[in-house]
Amino acid sequence: MPKLKLLLVADTYYPKVDGTLRFMEEFISRAGQNFELSLLVPDLGKKKKPVNINAITYLNPSKFWKLSGYPNMKLSFKNFRLIKKSIQQADIVFVQGPAAISYLALHYAAKYNKTSIFYIHTIAWEVFEKFLPPIVNKLFLKIIKRVTIYFYNKCNQILVPYTELKDRLVKQGVKAKMSVAKLGVDIDKYSPSTDIGRSKIKVGITSSKKVVGYVGRISKEKNTLILLEAFKKLKNQEDLHLLMVGDGPKDQTKYFKELSNCTITGFVDNVQDYLKAMDVFVMPSLTETTSLATLEAMSCGLPVIVTKIGFMKRYIIKNHNGLFFPKDSSSVLAVKIEKILQDHEFKTKISQNARKTVAYSFSWDRSINKIKKIILGQEFNYKKE
Repeated sequence: MPKLKLLLVADTYYPKVDGTLRFMEEFISRAGQNFELSLLVPDLGKKKKPVNINAITYLNPSKFWKLSGYPNMKLSFKNFRLIKKSIQQADIVFVQGPAAISYLALHYAAKYNKTSIFYIHTIAWEVFEKFLPPIVNKLFLKIIKRVTIYFYNKCNQILVPYTELKDRLVKQGVKAKMSVAKLGVDIDKYSPSTDIGRSKIKVGITSSKKVVGYVGRISKEKNTLILLEAFKKLKNQEDLHLLMVGDGPKDQTKYFKELSNCTITGFVDNVQDYLKAMDVFVMPSLTETTSLATLEAMSCGLPVIVTKIGFMKRYIIKNHNGLFFPKDSSSVLAVKIEKILQDHEFKTKISQNARKTVAYSFSWDRSINKIKKIILGQEFNYKKE
């Protein structure tokens, strides 16, 4: 029996290694042998072909249109032809979203009667909220929300990482079938450091420094300037280092580059090495679904301080396996960071419970196996040309 031709679609690709791409890496490595896999992704400068991938179609990015440091797709006839061809050759279209490539893929999947599955990694209207002047923001967000829900409802199946998001989307008008498939973590790869001093030296930081860290885009929707403000309020700056694992637009990163005791790594393939060099992890984001970066930090035995949003407000229990802070208060965040850095017993308790939470509740094997079952048709019948 021939394998199903599965087209993975995403608006990001190497070298922009983010949570969406890390999910794709896990899916490709754990499920690739079950399908004839192809990719439809933007050409962002690094043409990497993972094992188990049959073919990759690269789309030219726009030189002018960017969102949070990510070039959007160029609206050209060539790109449209490539998208149509990729969709026509597929049996199933598995979209990671949410931008032009993803929405166009869903449009053509419906046009050519192909089964489409959408995994919601981010909420589009929440991401876009921070990028327009307030005077036009309200109207624009209404349009984005309606457009997004319209495309959601074109899908045969939507995957969401937690139950509460499914309930929320139903209330907002999503009628497509939805299933919950949690993200996971490779707990062997993301494990606590056996020698944190050596881990710091490995990434270029003095072993005696206390490291406050973050992983992800350095951007408005991630609220990273609040972290910078909080860090500056900490005492004994000569003993501290701010480690920002990721990259972003120049209008955001420039403020971090002005700080002598701060490192911006750019996008990296070895996130685990940087997490193991941290003493505390902060996720200040204004919009998240799961926050894979936070789960990976917890798996590394890091105490995490996060905003109370998305799935984080469910899997993190205050003062047990993490801490919360108000998204607009750098002062409160600074106090929480000081608490972690100064109270060794409290830090140890939080760290150990964080690791246990991920080890017991978040498994890539369970997550990918469920997604495979959905794709292979155990939960619905696929339409074929």
